[in-house]
Amino acid sequence: QGGCSHTVVRRDITSLSAQEWSRMASVIQRMKNDGWFEYYANIHNREFGNIHGNDNFFPWHRRFLRDFEEVGQRYDSNFAVPFWDELRDSRNPAGSAVLTPRLIGGNGFGSCVRDGLQSGWSMGFPSRHCLVRSFDSGNQMQSWYSPEYIFSIMQRYNDMHQFREHIEYSLHGSVHLGMGGDMSTYWSANDFAFWLHHANLDRLWDQWQSWGHGSTMDGRNQNGNAVTLGSSMPHYGEPVSSTMRLGSGRMCFQYAGGSGRRSKQAMSLVTQPLRDAAGEADAGLHALPERMRKKWFPLLAGNAHATGAPMNGTRSIQSVSRASGKPLPYPGSLTDMWVTMHGFDRKAVERVMAEARQFVDEMNGAKY
Repeated sequence: QGGCSHTVVRRDITSLSAQEWSRMASVIQRMKNDGWFEYYANIHNREFGNIHGNDNFFPWHRRFLRDFEEVGQRYDSNFAVPFWDELRDSRNPAGSAVLTPRLIGGNGFGSCVRDGLQSGWSMGFPSRHCLVRSFDSGNQMQSWYSPEYIFSIMQRYNDMHQFREHIEYSLHGSVHLGMGGDMSTYWSANDFAFWLHHANLDRLWDQWQSWGHGSTMDGRNQNGNAVTLGSSMPHYGEPVSSTMRLGSGRMCFQYAGGSGRRSKQAMSLVTQPLRDAAGEADAGLHALPERMRKKWFPLLAGNAHATGAPMNGTRSIQSVSRASGKPLPYPGSLTDMWVTMHGFDRKAVERVMAEARQFVDEMNGAKY
């Protein structure tokens, strides 16, 4: 694959200036007016069973995001899908700056979204309806997955199948279910939150790729056949390999902050951490008993006296728990409806959920 003549940078949505956001919102409104939200919601609905619960998940959604972004660039050549740094908001998702009227708006009023980017939008797929959000705990949401747990997943699993399962059954599902409404349906791409969410998941995949997994692709597709770099992606008919390297082929984008390609220990999942909290989190992880570091953070094992300082220009992770002075909360679990809707392996889901709860118990037990 060739290089890119024009590479855009995907940024944390909260880092955009008012002028930058206004320019982006204009593009999104024009895409809506021209029927693109219906188009993408339809594709996601049609391909749903082919792209969830199997190892097409990450490459397919990367291609889908890039498709949406390329259309946006017809209106503005510098358009780049921003991401929502959901790990930073994991303790109190409903309180996120992303969900304010200045950005994408919050919970629905009578279910319909009445503020922010998509205020008053009428969606055309699958039938005419207002854009719906309905948080899973009234005007609040259950906690999402902590940056510590996601960092642990990224350290412990070196094959795509297990990495994908653990992300899809944790952070992926908790955000969709937390937001509710259109986000909890087959046509979740109606909500711009979908694009922010999947850009963030793609950013985490890019980070994991940079830790020695640049060409890692394995597991099974929706039919139980092996997924390889040469496998054809549903809908697009292009090989998985075409998505694997950012800045190459059609993947003409990068993520702000880079991906820390030279360091397996730089804790760079949260993009704009509070400096004091970040240092405290690094120190807290390195201070864990060696047995816990071996179990949950193997790349930190045997490195108890490391400073935890950011390496090679990457940023440190923010510990939500240490910033708040409170224990790590239990994240919300996937609902039976969600598991059935996706055709997930229930035993695999239960295994991941149990592991996530055990992680919280052990971290809190260690007075992290």
